[in-house]
Amino acid sequence: MAIIRALRLRTYFKHMAINFKIITVTVLVYTVTVFANCKKHVLGCPESSYSFIIDAQVLPDKDTISIGDTVWVEINSSDVFTDQNSSRQVNFSDAANLGTDMGFARLVSTSPVQLANAVNDFDYILLAGKEIASANPTLIKMFLISDINGMYRFKLGIIAKNRGTYRFNLGNAVGVYRKGDPCPKADFEMRLVQTDQHYYLYPGGTGVTPSGADYYFYVK
Repeated sequence: MAIIRALRLRTYFKHMAINFKIITVTVLVYTVTVFANCKKHVLGCPESSYSFIIDAQVLPDKDTISIGDTVWVEINSSDVFTDQNSSRQVNFSDAANLGTDMGFARLVSTSPVQLANAVNDFDYILLAGKEIASANPTLIKMFLISDINGMYRFKLGIIAKNRGTYRFNLGNAVGVYRKGDPCPKADFEMRLVQTDQHYYLYPGGTGVTPSGADYYFYVK
């Protein structure tokens, strides 16, 4: 009887050990899965996965305009982009937060160079896109770019109200994600194409970023 009892105990502890291993593996798999999901959806993407360029244009492209004239800033871009990291074509449609922060400044003094906030020196007509609240509304206007029929579109009319030398720029978009899909994210670099940016209007090029989407003009 003692031998039978010992064999039964040995079998019992053997099954306990197997069950413990199964439970341990199950817990480990569950923990890894939960952590991975939390890392993706709660902590967010660790870094942008794509790097895109989006083109804008300024019309009419003149270095001098008159009070009451309108300068148009337009974006008409396919929502299929070339990833600058991999050279692959990527459909990045239906973005939730693709936009630009446009800064407006007036040249007050050339020596030393001094600038003034200039949003209020213009009136605006927004035909495509959506304006959103700005933390600094006298310097920056913020917009979302609309995705319409496979194209990202933005069209803003800027109407001059005062004389002076001005600049505005289109800020890059960072951490852009698609609706309902927080990963992967993308960074968008704004560039002006088929546009003379008139850098010579700023003394010594101060404040100029040649690779950026800056535009300079004089209102007479």
